[in-house]
Amino acid sequence: MGGYLDIVTSFRSHLLVLLRFVGFLLVLSAEFSVIGELSPRFNAATHFGYFTVLSNIFAALVLAAGVLVPVPGTVRGASVLYMVTTGIVYAGLLSGIDTQTPPYANWVFHVAVPFLVAVDWLLDPPREHISVRQALRWLAFPAAYLVITLVRGPIIHWYPYPFLDPGEEGYGTVAIMSALIATALCLLTLLIVKVGNSMGGSERPATRAPRR
Repeated sequence: MGGYLDIVTSFRSHLLVLLRFVGFLLVLSAEFSVIGELSPRFNAATHFGYFTVLSNIFAALVLAAGVLVPVPGTVRGASVLYMVTTGIVYAGLLSGIDTQTPPYANWVFHVAVPFLVAVDWLLDPPREHISVRQALRWLAFPAAYLVITLVRGPIIHWYPYPFLDPGEEGYGTVAIMSALIATALCLLTLLIVKVGNSMGGSERPATRAPRR
């Protein structure tokens, strides 16, 4: 029995390394695809203004780090949240909208990497217990992204997504869409924490002794 478990553990470890390496290479190749397709029209200021691109780069770095060293569950969980949100928002709001993103990069950013990151979380759930309070910190990045996007939009006359463009939809619609996405982010955060802690999360942080 022990030999069988050793084989399964070894296979799982090699599978995780392969999955993470492939995920990193997919994002890297997609980035080169976008730069090559749009050159010399490539604009770094707008390209890196997409939540999708920033989330994929972050996910790629987390996956690459996971090949070399154990990555804290709180960091991996943030990556899962951003990538799953990217996939859901794309499927629900952006699929079919004409963009300049090459089809291959579009598939990598919105389908392949979100799927791989979610599978990675399921195959290798966090060893440490993640509290809801810790997980709510993941929402800081989407909140900051929204504020920066709405502030710089009128300055550079560009918005990354139609539902964030008040010139097209009006600020009322932008506020409603932002609230809906924020609600989805909160629910996904709770789900990711629940799944991670139920499948792993056996190592709880030490509790302080009560004061006398």
